[in-house]
Amino acid sequence: MDIAAFDSVEHVVVIPRNGYINRLQAMASSAILANEISASFRVLWESDLAAPAPIESLIAAESLPQGAVLDQEDLGEILPFRIDEFPQYISRCESNQGDRVVTFAGQDRGEQPLMGELSQVVKQWRPKILVIAAGGRFSLEAGSQPVTWDSPMFRALRMSWYDAVNFVPEIDSTWPELLGQPSLGLHLRYSDRSHQTPSRREVLRAVRTLVERTGVNRVFIASDSTRERERWLSTLGNNGLDAWSYSPKLVSTPKVNPAVVMALIDWRILGKTAGSVFFTESSYGYEAAVASGNFETSLALDTNQFVRLRVGVSNHMKNLAGAPKRRGWRL
Repeated sequence: MDIAAFDSVEHVVVIPRNGYINRLQAMASSAILANEISASFRVLWESDLAAPAPIESLIAAESLPQGAVLDQEDLGEILPFRIDEFPQYISRCESNQGDRVVTFAGQDRGEQPLMGELSQVVKQWRPKILVIAAGGRFSLEAGSQPVTWDSPMFRALRMSWYDAVNFVPEIDSTWPELLGQPSLGLHLRYSDRSHQTPSRREVLRAVRTLVERTGVNRVFIASDSTRERERWLSTLGNNGLDAWSYSPKLVSTPKVNPAVVMALIDWRILGKTAGSVFFTESSYGYEAAVASGNFETSLALDTNQFVRLRVGVSNHMKNLAGAPKRRGWRL
């Protein structure tokens, strides 16, 4: 990618989308991009159903450059339209001050496949401001690639960014005392990914492989399913492993659901392990492995076809069972 194509850009603004870890990916990607082209980095965090907590209740203010957090009024000086009117893909406009602006949102196509096109538009339009609305990772390193693209260099840059960002004390003052001796990680994503999970046999095989590879017998388990977490604490314990999890009394920061605090503490712990097992389709587990610096040691598990089929049939049967009620039929 021709970095010189971005020499006119003085400010990179990111509007993170989707869940919390997706937002961290987008922020890391944008901050790395801004650093590569010697531009300032700014973020406008819009709370929504997927991530209702405000940024100041999650990320410590000192972790971001002074003045990096924008509000709606600030962005109104940059964009001639509302955020809910943010255009798809790549677009050009001018700010209220007459500065040239390029907006970038991969939407259904993803950001990485459009990086080559973005470079061309920026080179031709020569904007002062680049505004990105994204919920995933993207890099100038390789130009247009599939959304799954990543590289050791890009992972190392994201790891450094994650390591430099501090969460609020309610989160970051908790996990260090829990780690103690070296530990492996196991992340189990079930709530919204039940159709994209490996089989339990595959998970156990992967954990055993990681234990043999690293010589570490302690395994931290994080999951969005309490039942599955308890099941795996028992399963790994019965297989001679020192399995543990974080289950404190529910704590919260102002304006934040306690479950969010716990999920971010879990993510921090996973990001400090000697390697982890996670589901390929889970950005939470993937980025935790990146944050740990042990991505190459970790094992990503693909969807098991039989699990996908079983969940699909189960969902179909539930839909059939609920059809009479939805249609107002009386049985």
